Amino acid sequence: MKLASAVLLLLLCGCAAHPIHPGTANAFDSGAYDTLSVTDSVIQSTKADLAAGKFPTSIAGNVKSALNALIAAYDTADLAYCGVPVAGTGTGSLQCTASSYHGAAMAGTATATQQATLTASLNQVNAATSQLSAAKAGN
Repeated sequence: MKLASAVLLLLLCGCAAHPIHPGTANAFDSGAYDTLSVTDSVIQSTKADLAAGKFPTSIAGNVKSALNALIAAYDTADLAYCGVPVAGTGTGSLQCTASSYHGAAMAGTATATQQATLTASLNQVNAATSQLSAAKAGN
């Protein structure tokens, strides 16, 4: 539960104190990347915990439902951020589609609409993360 609270705090703070990640266009792009990276870690660890039976049966169903909602929110945000990744120029590399927020931001052509869409999607991720934390706590 403490880990979930720490992750939620990290997601909500937007990582303002952290430098901009290499390969991101600006602070917003970097923050979105952080949110998606941390959320993926939460999803993977929760899946592993469910598979290992680490939750009491009285809350496991609620955790699974909340996890599925988080996965759906994550998928929507990831699609807005990166689109469907395409093969990059390096061996084994993937690149975001040019029409995605990240692709457009890197080209200097991201629009306010793209940023608003991604912001709304990231807000849904944050809300779903809060719901997962509550489910893990038995609420």
